Amino acid sequence: MRLLAKSEGSDFDLLMAAIVLPLLAVDLVLAWFVRIDAMGELRTLAGVSIGSVGLWILIAACCYCRWRGITTMGDASQLLAWTLLVIPAITFLIPVAGRTPCPLVDGALARIDAGMHFHTVNVVHWMANFPRARRTLLIAYDLLGLLVIASLVVPPLARRALASRRYVLAVLFAAIMTSALFALWPAAGPWTVEAFAPSKDQAEVIGALTALKSGQSLPEGTKSAVVAFPSFHVILAVLSVVALWDLRWIRWFAFTLGALICVSTLTTGWHYGIDVVGGLAVSYLAQEIACITLKPVPAAAPVALRVVEAGATVPSES
Repeated sequence: MRLLAKSEGSDFDLLMAAIVLPLLAVDLVLAWFVRIDAMGELRTLAGVSIGSVGLWILIAACCYCRWRGITTMGDASQLLAWTLLVIPAITFLIPVAGRTPCPLVDGALARIDAGMHFHTVNVVHWMANFPRARRTLLIAYDLLGLLVIASLVVPPLARRALASRRYVLAVLFAAIMTSALFALWPAAGPWTVEAFAPSKDQAEVIGALTALKSGQSLPEGTKSAVVAFPSFHVILAVLSVVALWDLRWIRWFAFTLGALICVSTLTTGWHYGIDVVGGLAVSYLAQEIACITLKPVPAAAPVALRVVEAGATVPSES
């Protein structure tokens, strides 16, 4: 017979289920309220989450690793599985938030930037003089996914799964806060009010927001999950650096890439300066909430961790 300490991984599973399942229900209610095809969205969510073969492979891997006592691989599989469930839930919040009747506030965000003596257009035009640096920052902008995957996988493999669990939780909280802010203060991007030409993807944002505001369905393949204020690119970059910070061998690589990603949100013309500030503020709040919500399991006293094998006797303490 074994007396086992409470599993931190099991606690995390219960916590995530208590957050993600109600969030999915709220998604569907909001979809109906803002006249988005709720059942169609439900089928989409099911297809990319519980209907994903990858999800069930990860769940099976997690169960097997826990059974065999392979803690590191079990924790990594657990976190990737929850990520596949969280992504559809938080991604769907963006078009729902974009349906609100609140007008676009690009002019107001540009005025706030001007009050800080900052203009994205100046950064974009200045970077045009340094094509190599501009290409480097473009590459960094697209490497956010690599940083996210590292934040999910590397800490568990280094026996620091708590950092990645807090990361997933912080991203979830940050996405909820970002969606609420996007609903109240929607914006497209600085190219709409400043003198520079948008890229193809940036130009598509205006059409997507116009369709959402008018109650129309988005054309298939439209990239609608783009939020100006606050910058979710900044949020993910900062939270990723925090998740990897305790690992010395990757700390400065993560910090450098994260910093380049934050800068690239401006050099690529995607964001106002205040978007970056807002992203930093949301990152801080989300990380603090995650740390308060998910505290480390305290080390148990020696007596509580006794392992009583069949036929063995534990001597009493004097």
